[in-house]
Amino acid sequence: MSRSTGGWGRAVAAIALLAPLAGCLTSVGAWTYPSGRYATTQCDHPAAVVVAVERLSDRRAETNRSYMPWAYAPLAPGGWTHFDRPEATVPGADTTEYRASPCEDLARSIVAELERQRMVDGAEYSGDGHVDAAATHVLRGKLKTYYVHETRWTYGISIYAEILWCLGLPMGTSRNGFCVELELIDRRDGRVVWECTLYDADFHIEGFYYGPEWYRFSWMWERRLREKLGALATVLGTTGAPLPENLRDEIERAAPQLPTCLGIDSPFPCTEKKK
Repeated sequence: MSRSTGGWGRAVAAIALLAPLAGCLTSVGAWTYPSGRYATTQCDHPAAVVVAVERLSDRRAETNRSYMPWAYAPLAPGGWTHFDRPEATVPGADTTEYRASPCEDLARSIVAELERQRMVDGAEYSGDGHVDAAATHVLRGKLKTYYVHETRWTYGISIYAEILWCLGLPMGTSRNGFCVELELIDRRDGRVVWECTLYDADFHIEGFYYGPEWYRFSWMWERRLREKLGALATVLGTTGAPLPENLRDEIERAAPQLPTCLGIDSPFPCTEKKK
């Protein structure tokens, strides 16, 4: 065998070894609502109002960076990503694959929850700013953050880390975070009659055999939204729907965590660090 042929053989073998690791470094998910985690509950009677929910105004930062190729480098401990707009990444071996349209999806989920709980006579989504004449109130808001931060640990042995993962060592970490500011406008006089900030963030160690799904936005959002809708019901003149037992227990056990990145309007810079 010539030296040239041997070199090509080694290159092909290296590519073949890299392929499984590249696949493992990609996480996949999509937004759904309701999350399926909590049972449906309903108000005693709907408020005599019609609420139009506008598409959220996007105030997120623009950082979308992947440092995952460092995971391939010999002696490097791993790689990491920082996606403030995870739905805008170009799918690949070193980026997330998360299908969502947060400004629309979150607004539509509020409509779905108002209807699901029978809190109001009617609820509609307004994606273009047009509000039907029948609407008595307008709910609008700002999306401050909706991020995915991930790490992958390769323990300095590059592609061979998959062996350690199979033996039970952690693959890495995942962080999800969101923050939305909402306000309800009474169309009769233009007053803001209700304001609310919904936020949460988490951190998990991930492994082949443990750790939650990489993307937890659906149930994190549903948990915090339903927690706050009781106050909205009172403002609208009805009684909020009772919370399911598992949802109530989760709220009591875990207070919402403030995300570390709060968008372009925040006076504080992003404090998220790779770990």
